[in-house]
Amino acid sequence: MNRNMVIIFAITAILSILTRIASNHTGSVMGDLIFGILRGFTIAAFANIVINSVIRIWERFRQSFYKDEAYLTHTLPVSKNTLYDSKTLSGLGAILLSLAVVIACFFIAFWNNDIYEYFRTVFKDGDMTFIVFGIFVTAVLEAVYAVNVGMFSLVVGHRSNNARVLRSVILGVFLYFALQSLLLGIIYGLGMFDDSIKAMFGDASNAVISFSTYRTLIIVTDVIYLVLTAALYFAGKKLFTKGVNVE
Repeated sequence: MNRNMVIIFAITAILSILTRIASNHTGSVMGDLIFGILRGFTIAAFANIVINSVIRIWERFRQSFYKDEAYLTHTLPVSKNTLYDSKTLSGLGAILLSLAVVIACFFIAFWNNDIYEYFRTVFKDGDMTFIVFGIFVTAVLEAVYAVNVGMFSLVVGHRSNNARVLRSVILGVFLYFALQSLLLGIIYGLGMFDDSIKAMFGDASNAVISFSTYRTLIIVTDVIYLVLTAALYFAGKKLFTKGVNVE
């Protein structure tokens, strides 16, 4: 594991503990101020872990296959399929670890009976274990999807002879938001047949989602992410095995 990520994990854990301590001393102006500041820093730290992890995976992919390290990587006695798979699996491991740290720190910093009751209200008659697990699985699949968008875009972008990084970035941003819009459109379409899903696009404060609807949303979302990720993975792998244009 990268030393910088260990430091980031440690800082996030410390912020989470401090946020929990501060949450027990609210009620005064100073107490509320300190809690608000720590809460903001902690949430920012959560986002930093995920974004930093994804960017580092992309950068390691680029360094290993297209920069100076590529001359050593491509002389290894293994197939390009194996090389691509190894980076995909290492990226998956990094994402799982990062999200596990974020989830653990979230529980340390923020989880309480009020949040529990909020989930119980929004997802009426729901199994809380399934709800939390479902959110975690979807977050993992979304992050893995983002990683594969970046890897595929890097493979396509580096097949050009110039502006490779720029081409990769433009393609990656376009693919990510285009496919996310497709997912959102599918969920919106489901709302035509389910009023509780449709309510999600209205006043969120009044939204109450039945457990069966939530389960349907989770399954549909996860299946879409799996299909999109698989398509990007196999397409990127196929292009990668056709040849690599090292910088």
